[in-house]
Amino acid sequence: MSVPINAILMPKNFSSLLDGALVISTGENEFVEERRVIEPFKRGLTVAVTLDGRMSCRIDDRPAIWVEAPSVSLVLSTAAHRREQVFPPKQTFRYALVHLSVAAAQSHTGIPFDVLLARATRQGGGHAPAFLTTAADAVTRSIAAQIMVCPIQGMARDLFLLGKGLELVACAIESCLAADGPSQSGSGLSAGEVERATAARDILVQRYAEPLVVSRLAAMVGLNAKALGFAFRRLFGTGIPEFLQEYRLQLAYTLLATGEAGVAETAYRVGYTPAYFSTAFRRRFGVSPRDVR
Repeated sequence: MSVPINAILMPKNFSSLLDGALVISTGENEFVEERRVIEPFKRGLTVAVTLDGRMSCRIDDRPAIWVEAPSVSLVLSTAAHRREQVFPPKQTFRYALVHLSVAAAQSHTGIPFDVLLARATRQGGGHAPAFLTTAADAVTRSIAAQIMVCPIQGMARDLFLLGKGLELVACAIESCLAADGPSQSGSGLSAGEVERATAARDILVQRYAEPLVVSRLAAMVGLNAKALGFAFRRLFGTGIPEFLQEYRLQLAYTLLATGEAGVAETAYRVGYTPAYFSTAFRRRFGVSPRDVR
């Protein structure tokens, strides 16, 4: 039997920024018994990343939606709606949540809120509020983990959280509202070049720990190295080595922040030696890998 409560899950960390227009909360909850939580969805844009655990979420009288880690959920609403969450027993539930008011969502995304809402509503089957959920990629998980174990203290902490909160919103919009594939509009690429560059990216993600040989990658997708490098940069806005390094380091941050692996093991898992990894990690995040654990 579930245990109902009529309060928000107690967050581990809570930050109210931009005069309350942006709220960030993170938490880690141990559920011995099934737990039911009833609370309203607020007006605005909400992003929730589930790092561990699972739950069902029912909005008003709509059928429940299962959310299971690792996932990212995007909710857009212009009115308050009833939300009922049920957390199964015997689990640890870890999450990071960012909420933006309607005005803040519009001003900080640069996209009119009604445009975001209309797009999300169409993808969500026409229901209000729009609720979309999908698997969280390594970058999204890494940003959520950085918010949970914020390495910055003192007067710069709020600035760090503000930046990471907006990054998380950007990732959620990209993941949940992205088109079926990368847009070639304005890239100057043919459909075939878009397809091959996308295939190369997918190979990098699948084989991120392997040594990078661009000529071999290019041959795998049917292009020469120069043509692939050009198409990749035009489509994704970054070079192939830079893309792979960012993916590796974001994944490494997640492994360290969640305690899944130590520094040396993390380095080898993402394709680096420990010495090079420590240097690259500090250059990217401004802290030592050991400071994240």
